[in-house]
Amino acid sequence: MSDLWDETDDGDISPICASCGVSALPPEAPGEPSMCENPNCSEFGELMSR
Repeated sequence: MSDLWDETDDGDISPICASCGVSALPPEAPGEPSMCENPNCSEFGELMSR
């Protein structure tokens, strides 16, 4: 039986918002910045700098 962590793709890690520490939405297209998904964050819905 394999461990769950053995099945994960290490390249598929959600970015973290620098303002609130919550995982951010990954970019919609490669090369674009991520977006904060925490509605209580001052950066909510704004593109994060890389």
